[in-house]
Amino acid sequence: MKKAAVLVLVLAAAFTLYAGPYNDLSFTFGHQAGIKNPDGLNMMYGFNLGLNERMEMGLWGESTLTPSFFGYNALGLSLSFAVLGQRSTGTSVPGNAINMFVNAGVIFSMDNPHDLFLPTTGYISITPLSFGSSVIGRRERFMEMGVTYNWFENEFSFFFSFLKLDYFITGTWRDYT
Repeated sequence: MKKAAVLVLVLAAAFTLYAGPYNDLSFTFGHQAGIKNPDGLNMMYGFNLGLNERMEMGLWGESTLTPSFFGYNALGLSLSFAVLGQRSTGTSVPGNAINMFVNAGVIFSMDNPHDLFLPTTGYISITPLSFGSSVIGRRERFMEMGVTYNWFENEFSFFFSFLKLDYFITGTWRDYT
């Protein structure tokens, strides 16, 4: 797990080297609905990188807070598409400050018969309400809901996450003044 965390940080740093006009980078954290921990509380933390005016990629981790602190950990890779318009214009003019996102991704974990850190779960979700943009410097994403499929267990499950916060490191108003 430590090697995977180091790999994520190296990849996030490498992506900033190739930053184009839409390549804003944000730190994200918030509530994560626990797929393997439905009775406990989970958190997510990671980075989002803008790919173009409507798409972004996320690298994030998920960890349990209760009943066992960091007892379960997973790593996710996602692509998000802004449905209601531009999430970023690549200039000092912000994109849509109110938006909706459709997300798809894969979750890497040790939930498999091989007891190895492998891609185990695919998911699709929708975030119906998002306020903020990269130029403003922060964004709040509310009420993400979706469905997952664990192909090792041949099992579908639903999830819901109340709030995720994004704090932009690059692509903010400070970069255009």
